[in-house]
Amino acid sequence: MMKQEWHSSLHIAYSREVKQTAIKGETITMTTPTKPGLMGIFAHPDDESFGMAGTMKRATDAGHPVAIVCATRGEEGQIADPALATPANLGQVREQELRRACAAVGVTDVSFLDYIDGHLAEANEDEVIRKIVAHLRRMRPAVVATFDPKGAYGHVDHIAIHNLTLGAVWAAADGDRYPELGAPHRVTKVYYTAIPRERLMEMVTQARSQGQDFVPGGDEATIPVEEMGIPMAEITTILHLTDAEFDAKQNAIRAHATQMPADSPFANGSPEDLRRMMGTETLFLAPPPVSAQPFPAPEDDIFAGL
Repeated sequence: MMKQEWHSSLHIAYSREVKQTAIKGETITMTTPTKPGLMGIFAHPDDESFGMAGTMKRATDAGHPVAIVCATRGEEGQIADPALATPANLGQVREQELRRACAAVGVTDVSFLDYIDGHLAEANEDEVIRKIVAHLRRMRPAVVATFDPKGAYGHVDHIAIHNLTLGAVWAAADGDRYPELGAPHRVTKVYYTAIPRERLMEMVTQARSQGQDFVPGGDEATIPVEEMGIPMAEITTILHLTDAEFDAKQNAIRAHATQMPADSPFANGSPEDLRRMMGTETLFLAPPPVSAQPFPAPEDDIFAGL
């Protein structure tokens, strides 16, 4: 590989050594490139854990930099147990839940965009995109993951962050956009967290067989169950979690205690049911021009081809 020089103005966050030296204004000559990084960009605390906690654990264990950017603090979410939070402090509580969940899978790079839960679609589009671009140019990830175009189950914030993330991916690569934020950066692979439609239907059927009226997304769902998620036949990327990765995912989900009501399948499912529901993570690799180039599919590694 050719040597690459990184300057302080780029604020590269690939490694502690590079980041600290850049802050001192020195020039670093890189002879060994850092492994490609992953950035998850989501709307609320807990989106990352249900969607890809195991994937993040696998990445951090292998030495890949991983970061989470969260648009809101989930201030309008439910409170499963009044002892855990109040409506007045729920945002602060959920911020800490997200940080603990990320720590459970080895992620410490956690940032918030500071928008209000339920109102992301009303935010100034250019302002949000600019904030995301700042993070993309700071970390320079090869891989970005966000929600699918339908927001999994039609959640308006999920749909908004999907659209805003794609806008930011394009803008980050354009040297004429936000030049004050550093050198342009082109994300190579863009993924959508993809809940298999068949799995959602299985969860609904199982809940109903136990006398529970379970709807994925609850009151935030805006589309029929039959339209939620992505059909298994369209999914490009399947990761079967190891026991260690699955345990870490479980710990990450449990960290979001305010969002785990007692009647949730994730709270009261048997170990076998939970393994079947969450022991495999699935994603959809967006084709060009969203991703920078085509990649072979199916695949079992989000860093394949990089």
